[in-house]
Amino acid sequence: MSDKTKADIIFKDFWRVNERFADLFNTVVFKGKEVIRPEVLQEMDTDVSGVIEFK
Repeated sequence: MSDKTKADIIFKDFWRVNERFADLFNTVVFKGKEVIRPEVLQEMDTDVSGVIEFK
């Protein structure tokens, strides 16, 4: 496994915790106001490598 792949897995695992994701965006984007609530977030597949077509 390459270092790039390993780092990607570590980041995905870190951001899988909804509270972390919501805290970051609420702090940075909404200046601390709780707009994004962790309990309403849903996990989605972020791997789009199979979707992209090259012509």
